[in-house]
Amino acid sequence: MEAEETRDAYVQRFRVLAHGEIAGLFVPGSVAGLTGGHLERFALVEKGEEVHAETAFSYGGLRFHYVRRIWPPDFPLEIKVSLYVEHLRERVLTRRYTAGADGGTTVDL
Repeated sequence: MEAEETRDAYVQRFRVLAHGEIAGLFVPGSVAGLTGGHLERFALVEKGEEVHAETAFSYGGLRFHYVRRIWPPDFPLEIKVSLYVEHLRERVLTRRYTAGADGGTTVDL
């Protein structure tokens, strides 16, 4: 985070960078992605002073919901975006979620 960067500026830059990275996970032919999946929703939600990024998507016959706090920041913006996207991808691809979930249930990551 730049020394003078405000909450609104940080959150807006996160929105742009993260949305592009997350949408790229679902592009057909993406080697590191979630090919065959579908991004349903990406939003930033204010919870008091905190801001959380929320992503909802389907992949492999399941629906997923992923939420993480992005403000106040604990890493510079570019690192925070990379961590958000990679953690989401890793948890799905390594099946780090409840194995008993079926197609009608949303899996919280």
